[in-house]
Amino acid sequence: MTTLKDIAYKAGVNISTVSKALRDSTDINKDTKLRIKKIAKEMNYHIKSDKNRCMEGLGLIGVVCPEIRSNYYSQIVSAIEEETKRNGYSLIVGCTDFGVENERYFLKSFNRSNCAGIIFITESEDVEEILKEYRTENNQPLVLIAQNTETKEFDCIKIDDEYGVRLALQHLISSGHKNIGYIGDMLSSTRLNTFLKIMKENNIAINQNWIMESNERFEKCGYNLMKKIIVAGEMPTAVMGAYDDIAIGAIKALHDNGFVVPKDISVVGIDNIRSASYISPELTTVAAPIDEMCRIAVKLLLKKIKDNNYKIVQNVKLSPFLVQRNTVKKIN
Repeated sequence: MTTLKDIAYKAGVNISTVSKALRDSTDINKDTKLRIKKIAKEMNYHIKSDKNRCMEGLGLIGVVCPEIRSNYYSQIVSAIEEETKRNGYSLIVGCTDFGVENERYFLKSFNRSNCAGIIFITESEDVEEILKEYRTENNQPLVLIAQNTETKEFDCIKIDDEYGVRLALQHLISSGHKNIGYIGDMLSSTRLNTFLKIMKENNIAINQNWIMESNERFEKCGYNLMKKIIVAGEMPTAVMGAYDDIAIGAIKALHDNGFVVPKDISVVGIDNIRSASYISPELTTVAAPIDEMCRIAVKLLLKKIKDNNYKIVQNVKLSPFLVQRNTVKKIN
């Protein structure tokens, strides 16, 4: 059966150009398009409808992602989609709900779907076994976006998450806070570990009554955990949310119980989601360079897709930055 690779070889172009020509993309030379279509016809390649083409992987990139319910991951997927579309590819997304077996399932499914390549977004601390299986069973290029793993076998892009937690916590400390709490969900345990590490480095006492984790997620997690701290009676001067949704839930709990942020208590988040600048007061947080991260991931993947002989592996770490708004108060 004739494949895109066969047509590309005969036409002397890359697979991406063949994909664009067969999809009647406007960003390809007309003569080149006609020549590729003629070659495809001579090789008995059936040019499929848009629906079938998408299903069979013509110019298709697979994205394996923990979830798209949160603003953070939806931003990542949207940025990847924009970049892949600009380069003539379509996107298919599989959500794993942070499950290792679900990661395995989608990687295999996208292989059977004949995706040109895969961007694998994971929060798992140990995906080496999955990557080992992938190397054995698949030949599609794969690029990782991963915070908690190291690999020398695949291109890997990450945000320096420890530095992000450090920025948030150091901002509280430099603002005079020493009675600092933490609230997060169980999936954010690496951020809690970093929080505790930095507190110890700064010789700041850790009050376990202010360290809260929950199986709940998002705003509900922040609301309920903040309420537990309030009910217990002893209040910190500042709280860090594992991510912005949790911090926003905490601010609502404080407001509902008569506290004013930041007059009575300061709050800081991480991720700089869209709503962070629209709540009242506007949330101080740490922003990740998501667009740049996704541009790099797509660029590396397409390089491997277009050139099978390109074997260089790159590991890229990007630094987040503090966004100061109105939820942190300086104290003596």
